[in-house]
Amino acid sequence: MNVDIDTCIAFVERELTPKRFEHSLGVMSVMGELAFVYSLDETMAKVCGILHDVAKEFPLDRQLEVARKNNIALVTEYDRHPLFLHGPVGACYIDEELGITDPTLLDAIVHHSYLGNGTALSPLLCWCLRFADILEPSRDWVDTQKELKPVVYSGNVQEGAYLLMKWAIAFHESTSVPVHPNMRRVFQKLSVSRDEKHLYSSDSIPV
Repeated sequence: MNVDIDTCIAFVERELTPKRFEHSLGVMSVMGELAFVYSLDETMAKVCGILHDVAKEFPLDRQLEVARKNNIALVTEYDRHPLFLHGPVGACYIDEELGITDPTLLDAIVHHSYLGNGTALSPLLCWCLRFADILEPSRDWVDTQKELKPVVYSGNVQEGAYLLMKWAIAFHESTSVPVHPNMRRVFQKLSVSRDEKHLYSSDSIPV
């Protein structure tokens, strides 16, 4: 993948507050580690990590305008929430501003925030991005990280996905943050497969 990571880092630093930028650097670092665990392209993984939240701090009206201009389907009221919309909006912005058009990379950024129809070009890359989002060291979810990290770093993507969704839904329910229906859909599928001891392949695990 012919992308200059330093250019991506400088681009993100201009767009984000220092705290969010630190988070993005942490996600990039963890993605580099997970690339070796899951045999991903290291450059693609790191670029995904540094760019994934580039639109996270856009005001909602700006996110909605980008969505309108790029025909992003907003199917439910949840799709208009900035927490879920920032992934697709960020992917469009990256394409427009950096000229990065790799569909697998952009698709992972789209889906990491749970908006979409549940099909991804690389579910494995998407899940690694979600894992790194939680596991990067500036996060203060220490107990969650202690449970999730050994599973994820052992290469057990399905169990890692189950644990992440179990925690994320409970965390959202304990705050004022809504739970997107896609989060419940994914968790239900992962729960059933776990109970039935059914193993998804890395390219079919639900997102």
